[in-house]
Amino acid sequence: MITLNINSVDKSDHIDWPSLSVTQNLTQLVDTAQFKYFKADKSYTPEVTDEIEIYDGSTKIFGGQIISINEGVATGAGGLTYDIKCVDHTYAFDSQLVAKAYEGNTIKEIIDDIVSTFTDGSFTTTNVVSSYTIDKIVFNQVAPSACLKRLAKALNYYWYIDEDKDIHFFPILSESAPFDLEDDNGNMVYKSLKRAIDGSQLANSCIVRGGLYDEADTYTDYITVSGNDSSSFTLPFQMANLAIELDTGAGYVAQDVGVEFIDDYTTDDVLYDYQQASIRWENPLSDGDIIKYTGNRKIQVLAVAEDPTSIAQFGQRSKIIRDNSIEDLALARKRAQAEIQRFKDTMDQLTFKTRVSGLRAGMTIHLDSTERNIDVTYIISSLTFSTIDPQTFEYQAKMVNTLSVTFDELLALLMEPDTQLDDESEVSEIIKTDIVEIAIAEVIESVTPEEDEETVTIAETITDNPLGAGVEPEWVLGPYVPSPWPTDTKRQGLVDVSMKLY
Repeated sequence: MITLNINSVDKSDHIDWPSLSVTQNLTQLVDTAQFKYFKADKSYTPEVTDEIEIYDGSTKIFGGQIISINEGVATGAGGLTYDIKCVDHTYAFDSQLVAKAYEGNTIKEIIDDIVSTFTDGSFTTTNVVSSYTIDKIVFNQVAPSACLKRLAKALNYYWYIDEDKDIHFFPILSESAPFDLEDDNGNMVYKSLKRAIDGSQLANSCIVRGGLYDEADTYTDYITVSGNDSSSFTLPFQMANLAIELDTGAGYVAQDVGVEFIDDYTTDDVLYDYQQASIRWENPLSDGDIIKYTGNRKIQVLAVAEDPTSIAQFGQRSKIIRDNSIEDLALARKRAQAEIQRFKDTMDQLTFKTRVSGLRAGMTIHLDSTERNIDVTYIISSLTFSTIDPQTFEYQAKMVNTLSVTFDELLALLMEPDTQLDDESEVSEIIKTDIVEIAIAEVIESVTPEEDEETVTIAETITDNPLGAGVEPEWVLGPYVPSPWPTDTKRQGLVDVSMKLY
């Protein structure tokens, strides 16, 4: 019996069963599901992020969220149809970005912290199996699933998030299928088994070039100042735990060291720019001053692994991996060895169909075929469920002897952040946008007009001669304004009226 729940409500009666399919993938790609939903009334309309659960009998084979909806009009009886695509819980798992450096933690501790700090708290780590300790690894603004991918690659582990939001992180060949395959044991559709052999991704010599790690021994050196104009000096190495002393002639004096662009000279004597490996004082030092600097040099991580047997069989096939998030020599060696284990042989890929439930991507399954002369254990890399009728699924499985990088996985890798950005000294600024609606109310009051009668009195004072009786003004030509009034005796005159020309 096949059941499909949306937001924990059984909606199986609304599903166009031939359209239903589920694909489970391992590591790089998420699980997906798609189906057509028919709505004849207005009871429910699918929405993005609605929770989807699909069961084959009592076994949940998919859990995730709606990610895409295409709406159409149903033919015949009317109503609406929705073509729905879903992704597994990785979509919710990657809702935040991880920005943290881990030192001296086991992989289990790292994954536990990522889940508790950078997810919504609904995920569990019951099936995370790894006590391997990593000296140092940096995640700078990357999705939690990308963190798991890097950790899995380092150890040649596999991982996925199951239908109940539990993370599975496990060594190769550690999860077995509930049954094996033989030519005639009924666990696969007769003659559905197909095989392909591919050597395009063969690699038996691998170089891992990581970031920088701290040299164990303390390094000390001196700089003698030449001239009186220099306040900035370049160190030959980027350094951790940097300590500086300055001798201006009276012996070495310890300097307070701050971080360039973060600290200032109000609290520190000298500022250190890690990226440029430079130190700077506020004022130029004097000729002959001696700078003593001590710390742990940052050394390039470089590890090489080879498989002599594969080289003898196929010839040398080399590859290089650049990952600045690896700041640990032991981890780089582990990553190189894991890469060799994954790609040292040609990829043997098989597909088959079965109607027996219980398989899951990531399981190992043993094939003993007399017809093909094969007696090998394979890994199920992907599993696609499709419906024959509302009661029955058919499973098409793809299994490989080693995991290659498919074209879809390559595109997913290209979409991931550049590992060159994984620098723990980078300062992150968190900017959040708060969008709210503001309601503004305007009140206009209408006032009834009223009549208002007032008496206005105007008084006029005329002065014949403000200079006094009998006083003749001093007549001037041109426009003139007396100032101050009225004591200024000058007035503008008119020719042949108040003035005569001689």
